[in-house]
This record gives sequence, C-alpha cells and structure tokens, in this order.
Amino acid sequence: MDPHEYWLCKMAEQKREKKKLSLIREILRWVFCGLLALLLIAAVIIQAPGKIMTLLAVLLLAGAILPSRPRKWFWLSATTAVIAFAAWVFVPDSGDDWRPYTLTEEIAALQAGDEIPGQENAATIYNKLLEDYDPAEMKLTFLDPWQKSVTLSEPWASDVCPDLALWLQQHQELIAELLKAAQMQECRLPLNFDLVVTNRMELNRYPSLQNWAAMLLRAGNNDLAEGRIDQAVTKYLAALRMVGHLYQQQQMVDFLIGFGIESIALQPLNGFVVQGQVNREQLQRISQSFPDLQNNWSADFRKCLDYDKLLAKNAFCALAYQSNPQGKVRLSRNPVEAIRYGFRRAIPQDYWQKTSTKASAMLAWWFLPSTPAGAAGMIDAHYKKYYRMTEPNFDWQQEYAEPLPSFGLNCRFVVRMLTDSSTRLYRPFHETYLKRLAVRRGSRLLVAIRQYQLEHNAWPPDLGAIKAAVPAEALIDPVTEKEFTYMNHGGRFSLCGETANIWPR
Repeated sequence: MDPHEYWLCKMAEQKREKKKLSLIREILRWVFCGLLALLLIAAVIIQAPGKIMTLLAVLLLAGAILPSRPRKWFWLSATTAVIAFAAWVFVPDSGDDWRPYTLTEEIAALQAGDEIPGQENAATIYNKLLEDYDPAEMKLTFLDPWQKSVTLSEPWASDVCPDLALWLQQHQELIAELLKAAQMQECRLPLNFDLVVTNRMELNRYPSLQNWAAMLLRAGNNDLAEGRIDQAVTKYLAALRMVGHLYQQQQMVDFLIGFGIESIALQPLNGFVVQGQVNREQLQRISQSFPDLQNNWSADFRKCLDYDKLLAKNAFCALAYQSNPQGKVRLSRNPVEAIRYGFRRAIPQDYWQKTSTKASAMLAWWFLPSTPAGAAGMIDAHYKKYYRMTEPNFDWQQEYAEPLPSFGLNCRFVVRMLTDSSTRLYRPFHETYLKRLAVRRGSRLLVAIRQYQLEHNAWPPDLGAIKAAVPAEALIDPVTEKEFTYMNHGGRFSLCGETANIWPR
C-alpha cells in the first residue's frame, strides 16, 4: 500500500472513531438528561425546595438545548462556581459576634400590647415571691395521702392535723402576700420565647402557683372548721382570683394550670355555699368573684395562637439564622448553638468544627428560605388554618382532623411537622375549656340557689325562680348550649349539665 492510500485509510478510521465517540457522548448526554428529568419529576413529587428544582431544571435545559460549544462553557462556569464555594468553606470567618436571630420587634410588640403599671400588676407580687421560692417547703411530707386530700377539699381542725396547722402558721407572711395579690384585678406574667428555659423563676412559676393555691385552700378549710368564716371566704376567693389571673395570660399552659387550680378551688367553695353557715353578704362576695362566665373562647384561643405562632417563628429563625450587632443576617453556621445559647454559655469551636458548620450552612441554603422574613411568612401562612378554630361556628367534629401523615423534602414539611405536633392539644384544650366554663357557671347557679333558700327557707322549685338573679349565660351549659338540669328533691336538690355534675359532688 502506498503512503497516500495508507493515510486515506488512517483518516477514515479516525473519522469512524470520532463518530463513534461522538455517538457515545450523545448517548451519555441524553442518559444524563433523562436522569435529570427523573430527578426533577421526583423532586416535584416529594415537594423538594424550589431552589433545588430550579437547579435541576437549569441543568436539564443546559444539557438538552445548548449547542456543544456554549454547553462546554456552561459546565466550565458551573465547575468554577463549585470550586469557589468549596474554597470559601475553608476561609476563616472575620468575626465571632454572630448570635441566633430573634424576632425582637414582634416580641416587643406582643408584650407591649398588654402592659400594665407594676403597682397594678399582680405578677409583681408573684415574681417577688418566686425569688425566695423553695419547692422543698411545699412538699408537705409530714402528711399522708389521705390527709393531703381531705385537708384540701374539706374543713379540718387544727387538732386533727397539728403539723399542718403549724406549717400554715409559719407561712402567714406568704399567705398575706398572696391575699394582697388577690386584691389586684390585672395580672400579666412575663412571656418566654427562649428555646431552652433555664431561668429558675420560669421553671418554678407553675408548680409554685399550684402549691400556693393549695395553701390558700387548706388555710381556708382550717378557718372554716374553726369558725373564722370571713377569713375562709377571703382565702377561697383569693385562690379563684389566682385562676382569673392565669386566664388573662397568652400561653395555653397558663390556662391549663388555671383549669387545675379552679377544679380544686370550687370543691370546698361549693360545699360551703350549699352546706355551710353562709350569709347574704358572703354570698354576694362570692357571686362577684367568679372568673368571667361568658364564653370567650374566640378571644382567649386567638391570643394563645398569637403566642404559639410567634414562639414557633422565633424558634425556627433562631435555629436557621444568625445576626450580628451591625444588623447583618446570615444562615446559621451551627443551629445547635441556638439551643446552647439558651444556657447563656459560649461553646468554643476549633477550625475544623467551624469549617464543617460553614459547609452545612451552604447546603442549608438550598433547603431554607433565604431570609428570616421568608421563614416567618411561611409559618404565618401555615397558622391560618388554626385561626379558623377561633370562629364560633367552627365544627370540631367535621372540620377538625388529625394531620394526615405525609412527606415532603422541603422546609414547609418541617414547619408542618413542628407545628402540627402541638395542635393535637387543641381539641382537648377546647373541650376542657368548655367543661371548666360549665362547672364555673354551675357554681354561680349554686350561689343563686342558696340565696333563694335563705330568703324562702326552701330550695327553688326550678331554675326559673332564680333567672333574675344570675346572668343569662350562667343558665346555659356551654358544651351543649342547653339549659342546666335542676331537680328539687325536697330537702335536697341536684344540678347538672350533660357533661358536668355540679351538685351533689
């Protein structure tokens, strides 16, 4: 073969090889585009973040539409960007003054909405008492379970439980301060938005209020047994005033603690009203001391939701973002630091720890909203369905349902999981709210029934006989919207609703 023919054959072979390689590259390109298309479909199905779906769509279009030469420049630019970001991860940060982001203005606005002067705020007294609160002093270990139960619900004499009588005598100053707080109509306890509650006063607030209410009731029962009737009524009503103070708050837990205190406070008070040596003036005091008898569910639950929503927004933003004194905001380099920060303690990090958390922030950018406002708006939108529960015509049987299990690889899914877990309490909270209101209205009816008995020396024949003496809402069981059932049995009577037995106990 002469040289010319050899080179012609060589060139033909090279041409075939190039064509073959070009075909392989084309096949690989379309395989790659097919995989990207499948990933994009999967991302839509699992509701991946918009940033990730946009990236997949751009890569797919670049691989499928761009001509060969521009496509090469596109991949070169993308590779350069990846290398630049990888290098950025290893560059040390310029400062360590970054702190978990907080919604300071929204928190201040919520707290400022209910501000009252300190001298008119019962919380000032409660907070002062909390500074010296010792849980060990309230355990009453010298009482057996039977004595604890009886002294809390029924009159008892000092010679029956001398140790308890001495204990009450030693705490007269505390009782006097609680009676002083009961004279105040308004109470605004401080709101807590920390991810971790480490303040001793915050941790002791609810057990202390429960213990103080029990102390007042035991002291009142002791006064009643020993003939100090006015003092007993004062202490009973002080416990009820504490309940009213809790019902003025914005946290659902305050209402739940109030429900518990009201439940134990009304037992001895109802017994005294029906069976005790009560006079008209005392009945008048009692009738004026009940917490609100109206159904304020819409307003009360709305303010609880306002707090829950802001707590969720602040917690999420604290975990996801950081800010510095200059007002700059960035994605958090270490979400765990937000929890540790609640302990008011700095956690030092070495270079490699800082580098790894910086890399995680870069990955989090694809998942999280770019700004705290975006995250807060997402939570605002999610809470709209909860606010429907504040409407008077909301059908809890038809419209309320446990969240169906679902999965989504995005920030909205995380928000839904975090918030929906707490909504399981909303239905039982609503039910308990109405039941406690029913018992409170029933207790108010007992006062009117006893007032009628003192005037006529007989129990009223029916509720119609006392309608003029009570607010109209007091006659209605809020659970069923039906009138309470009253029956005169001659020397005794019974009063109940469909969901609450008022008397006899």
